[in-house]
Amino acid sequence: MAPNNSNPEQVEKLLSKMKSLKTNRPLKDKNEIALAAAMVLFEIASSDHQVDKFERTVIHNGLKSLFKLSDEATMGLMTRAKAQLASMRSSSAQAEALRDCLDLTSKRAIAQVIDNLIRCNGVVDGMELYLRKRFRDLLGLPEEILTTGSTN
Repeated sequence: MAPNNSNPEQVEKLLSKMKSLKTNRPLKDKNEIALAAAMVLFEIASSDHQVDKFERTVIHNGLKSLFKLSDEATMGLMTRAKAQLASMRSSSAQAEALRDCLDLTSKRAIAQVIDNLIRCNGVVDGMELYLRKRFRDLLGLPEEILTTGSTN
């Protein structure tokens, strides 16, 4: 049997560091909250494996309005969100963090941007409806009928 060389203090420090790395920790500032929202919006927009100009415009305008950002700051936020989401399977943890740190009015505002995003190209597909329901559930919002034109 190999000797145990671990120091209990080192183990505690390592465990403490691991706990602080959890993805579902509370969001601390406006930038983290905006990034989480952007990641959720990009996940929905990319459900068909491409984000078209209409979707980018809706995301840009929604983030700019929700978080009172400049055009430049919004573009930087969108770039960071896309990059982070590319290395993840889902933005569910970000949606849960938004649920825990936003008030009801802010959650509804994000849900409205999601609805605008889904409707922007005139076609609503099943995956978009699934993601809409999933993110409304994660945000703690009740299901509401999406008013739109055609559905595929």
